[in-house]
Amino acid sequence: MIDNSTLEKLEFPKILTYISHYAITETGKSKILSLNPSTNIKTVLQQGELINEAKNILIESFPPPLEYISDLSVELAKSKIEGTVLRVKKILDILKLASCSRLLYNFIKENSEIAPLLKQSSHSLFVDKLFEHHIKKVFDENGEVKENASKNLKEIRKSIREKKSDLVRSINKIMKDLNEQKMVMDDYLTLRDGRMVIPIKAEHKRHLKGFIHSESATGQTVYIEPEQTLELNNDIISLSFAERREIERLLKELTKMIGNVADELKSSLDEMGEIDSIFARAHYSVEVMGSFPELNQKKHLEIRDGRHPVLLKKLGRNGTVALDLKLEDENIVVITGPNAGGKTVVLKTIGLLSALVQSGIHIPVNPDSNFPLCENILIDIGDEQSIEDDLSTFSSHLKNIKHILEQANENSLVLLDEIGTGTDPSEGASLASAVLMRLRDCRATVFASTHHGSLKLIAHDEKKFVNAAMEFDNEKLTPTYKFKLGIPGSSYAFEVAKRIGIDDKLLNEA
Repeated sequence: MIDNSTLEKLEFPKILTYISHYAITETGKSKILSLNPSTNIKTVLQQGELINEAKNILIESFPPPLEYISDLSVELAKSKIEGTVLRVKKILDILKLASCSRLLYNFIKENSEIAPLLKQSSHSLFVDKLFEHHIKKVFDENGEVKENASKNLKEIRKSIREKKSDLVRSINKIMKDLNEQKMVMDDYLTLRDGRMVIPIKAEHKRHLKGFIHSESATGQTVYIEPEQTLELNNDIISLSFAERREIERLLKELTKMIGNVADELKSSLDEMGEIDSIFARAHYSVEVMGSFPELNQKKHLEIRDGRHPVLLKKLGRNGTVALDLKLEDENIVVITGPNAGGKTVVLKTIGLLSALVQSGIHIPVNPDSNFPLCENILIDIGDEQSIEDDLSTFSSHLKNIKHILEQANENSLVLLDEIGTGTDPSEGASLASAVLMRLRDCRATVFASTHHGSLKLIAHDEKKFVNAAMEFDNEKLTPTYKFKLGIPGSSYAFEVAKRIGIDDKLLNEA
């Protein structure tokens, strides 16, 4: 298992966040962000192949018919409880879920020849046009309850219209009489608490029998419901309550219908999220010109034309230097080279690519690359000096190395940045040598960067060790960031100093 702090240092979550932007459904985004490296080779290979199929569909056909769907797990669970009534918006979201599920199923079926694995995984997608019809029968395109959603609702709304028409005629007649007597404040009708009222001048309020609902802020206007219209207003209010009860009954029926297939809908929601996450990873693969390498359980590592995914996103393909390496019998790689020459980037590239592959994500490498399945990735990268814990830079490195030595085994990938630094050079080199020997004996695959020259000699003399260097352009006095396996490197301290402008006199004195 690869712990979260390691994944953070390798910038693994940053890539997941980027891929999640391709997802359309909320469940799909969530599934991507929760991806973790797996040690099950069958699962990893299947994920890689599913993304290959989705990628082929994107290239040869069209994107899948997915729409944004929120996570409806809570609503689906509630719908199974007797007497529950889901809100209109949630019922319409569930209709969208059912519709998208059916369209997605048909889409994958149409592409089954180039996506047989996706076809197998789509069996749990919900397909029931009659279910959709029952919901569409109740709501119009704007999400409003249709008048003909039920016979009873149609009759209620017809009665409401008739009563409102009678009310308007009656109140307009009263308004006309009052207007002639200059008793009306404004020549319009208004509503108070859902009842139609007339705005009367305050000094004439006793001339109109009825119910006073309110007054204006200035007190100059009184809103009165004439007694002649009380019964009509009561009828309309009563019918409005009846309308609400009928709509509530319809929603309750639909909720019960949803509850009857809630488990199937939940499975479909999960499957749609999984398919969405697969296509999101396929989009990412297309963008980075990615591929899924071969996997092995024999500790064989070969990276061809590999690029760091974060740098690739930031600098583009032409702005990043490809990494090429092949380990056969060796398991300890000692990397030397100038500061800012790319040693740390190499370590992080190897770690991040390994973590992504084991999470079923295509990576920017040649498809002939080959990765071992790591049980864990153990790293000591960066300065973790802690004031709070009273740890110096060297102490923090030792703490990490202690943990690595306790956890490392033949299925571990170990990445050590600037091993042996932060203390007396000779003591640091001796300690680094002992650590690498111990890791060799437990057969872990190790990449260690260093400036200690003595480690280059050990890597040359000891079995299972191999030197590697970060290339340096002696003419331009700049690092090329190219990784060279099999040869030791130099720190190029004087060359780097000259490049950044240290004067020749001081360099000669040195």
